[in-house]
Amino acid sequence: MDDLSRTDPLPTRRDFTACTGDGATFCFMVGAGETYIAALVLALGKSALIAGLIITIPMLVGATVQLASPAGLRRVGSPRKWIQGCAIVQALSFVPLIIAAAYGDIPTWLGFVTLSIYWSAAIGAWPAWSTWVARLFPETLRASYFSKRNRICQISQLAAMLTAGGLLYLGERDGWQLKAFMWIMIFAALARLSSVWFLQYQGDVKLKTSDIIHVQYRALPKRLGSSGDLRIVLCLIALQFAANVSGPFVNPWLLDYLHFDKASYLLVICTLFASKCLALTLLGGIIQKFGARRVLLIGTAGTSVGVLMLAVSTNLAWITFVQVYSGVMWAAWELASFLVLLESIKHSERTSMMALYNFTTYFSIAAGSFIGAYILKCMDTSGGAYVTIFILSGVLRLGVLWLRPTRVRASAVEVVSPAPMKRMDK
Repeated sequence: MDDLSRTDPLPTRRDFTACTGDGATFCFMVGAGETYIAALVLALGKSALIAGLIITIPMLVGATVQLASPAGLRRVGSPRKWIQGCAIVQALSFVPLIIAAAYGDIPTWLGFVTLSIYWSAAIGAWPAWSTWVARLFPETLRASYFSKRNRICQISQLAAMLTAGGLLYLGERDGWQLKAFMWIMIFAALARLSSVWFLQYQGDVKLKTSDIIHVQYRALPKRLGSSGDLRIVLCLIALQFAANVSGPFVNPWLLDYLHFDKASYLLVICTLFASKCLALTLLGGIIQKFGARRVLLIGTAGTSVGVLMLAVSTNLAWITFVQVYSGVMWAAWELASFLVLLESIKHSERTSMMALYNFTTYFSIAAGSFIGAYILKCMDTSGGAYVTIFILSGVLRLGVLWLRPTRVRASAVEVVSPAPMKRMDK
């Protein structure tokens, strides 16, 4: 089916509310559950190596398994049903973690299997979700709406992180740490289950087999020179690789090397989220005025400067200022990259391309973090080692700008009907 011939229903107020509710509950699950999984593994007596690998390896397994999501969505035919199924599986994957926290142990193999299921469901929902929202929300509304939605999601995730952190603090102080973990994982599972309810009230779209065509991956390299959509995807993947050379090690730098106390560390983390939320209040209008691609380039360059600034000083006030700046730049990059992906990839190829994007992104994240870890190990995690990975990450991010697409093929851009939106009181 050609993009020009689609007759998707225009969104109602209920669609906007439901999509925001789904995002907020999903991010609450991430803030309360996913953020503290490694800490739970350590509390269960596993080694630091296992705590690190139990995040990385299952993530790569999930990125591989989700390559089958286009075929699954083609069979189901409904993005809503597919995503609801993924959400339920993801919520149920917390059950072994809840039991482990209650009884104080979990076999290592079961931990890896559990987290592999979690990540397979999490990443597997994304291609279908991107196809769903691209069909449901017209391009003219996306910048304004998703800037507001992202702001609410950031607030929800931060609230979950702080609530779970406070519960863990009380648990450690009073001797019921594992019980605290148990309740945190229960809240995370319930949050993800509640998103199923929100998904049910979001308008579905009907997909035909022709809407989810299989992309021939072997032919993609030939398209890089002439297709702006693939250059955009490559640019985003490259930035994820560059960012994760240093990104996973900022927290160890703050806690293990600089020995920040909990109050200082919390200040730095909250500042990043707060600046993201404030930036998102303006970014929707900025993107509507100047375009998502320009904002994406600014965000890419801005995050490069931000990580280089970390190498300048270890003063708390300076690091806090850098976090404010970086939060703004990352908010711009995240929102713009999401909008550019939606508008630049052909409708019929979107699900398959997003599955491939997920696969390559998560492997690039792992590759970047392995490089950063190798440098830290070789330099004995000294101050010079952290400065080295910050500078390397910044330089690599600046190099990503060379990949920026100069144009996007007209047939790749999704054409949006200028028809007015439905009444939003339904």
